[in-house]
Amino acid sequence: MKKILIILILMLLSSPAWAEWTEIGEDENEGAYIVYADLTSVQSAGGRVKMWVLYDYKSEQKASGTNFLSKKIRRDYNCREAGIRTLAFSLFSWNMEKGELLRSYNQPQQWERVPPGSMKEIEWKVACDES
Repeated sequence: MKKILIILILMLLSSPAWAEWTEIGEDENEGAYIVYADLTSVQSAGGRVKMWVLYDYKSEQKASGTNFLSKKIRRDYNCREAGIRTLAFSLFSWNMEKGELLRSYNQPQQWERVPPGSMKEIEWKVACDES
């Protein structure tokens, strides 16, 4: 019985994250990254949409003394007023939210206007198109 339990635990630890990531954008500038959205996580109500996005960096990033390669973000999008805010995020040591969970923050931020021509605008369009 212990062997079966150990095998199951190892399978869970070695399997990819449960999210179904779909590439939605890429930036090749300094801090180059690819952005993915989990379209299965979309929740909409009253002109607003919540969705998980993943920023997967091509080189190590540093924030508040923490080095990381991927950042998973829960966002809230206001589809009627072109607004966006971060609800929560987690930093991971490896790409695609793998490796060690380095930092997690779970407090909604202030609303901001979606910056035109930005990656946040791409996120907003994807989220609002899915709702």
